[in-house]
Amino acid sequence: MNRIFVHIGARKGSVGLKNKNLKNIFGKPLIIWTIHHAKMINKVFKTIVNTDSKQIANLSNKNGIDIVLKRPKKISNSKSSKFDAWKFAIKYLYDKKLITNDDIFVDLDCTCPLRSVGSINKMIDKFVSFKKQKKKFDGIFTITEARKNPYFNLVEINSNGYLKLSKEPKKRIVRRQDCPKVYEHVANAYIFKPEFIIKKKYLMAGKLIGHETKNFMSWDIDNKFDFKIVEYLLKLKKYVQYKK
Repeated sequence: MNRIFVHIGARKGSVGLKNKNLKNIFGKPLIIWTIHHAKMINKVFKTIVNTDSKQIANLSNKNGIDIVLKRPKKISNSKSSKFDAWKFAIKYLYDKKLITNDDIFVDLDCTCPLRSVGSINKMIDKFVSFKKQKKKFDGIFTITEARKNPYFNLVEINSNGYLKLSKEPKKRIVRRQDCPKVYEHVANAYIFKPEFIIKKKYLMAGKLIGHETKNFMSWDIDNKFDFKIVEYLLKLKKYVQYKK
């Protein structure tokens, strides 16, 4: 059947940037940017906002979100994982008999307004294609080529207090270009089989596939600096919002 459920998690607290999900960027709170993105995805069956904030819940209702979930306090603090929020939402959908194992669960992070909706639609097409091929996988999420490489210029402090490479290559590497490719985990979009979220306890417990996105789309707003960078990139108008 492959019905598409789009989930947005948006708690009210934030350590790096206070109330960041409600912070305005070009006149729209971050949560609204993501709600607009959710509505542009092809063939969406239900949209869901999962929040502990009355203000975010009200904005979600006013902007046509189908299901607004009140997130429990125990999964709404700074130590709570995104995976716990997904599990809470999917359990609700199963309990209400709204979702089945044939459906598709898409998550959009509020803090990534530079995402491409067209890219998400391609991810969904890839997901559906893999399911038809009966490929063994649990989900797909966005990645981008890392700016730093653990085989070359990422270091750790060893037990003696000295620096060492985070990943020691078998053969010494003198140029970054010769390193194995590594990628950054990007919060733009995640797509999962619903049963994976129910059965597992954390993201990397599954068989996951990466969908590479452009580097400038990978900015995730965690602090004031990130916010200014995203605001600047949007202002450049090199990336047009709400366009497929």
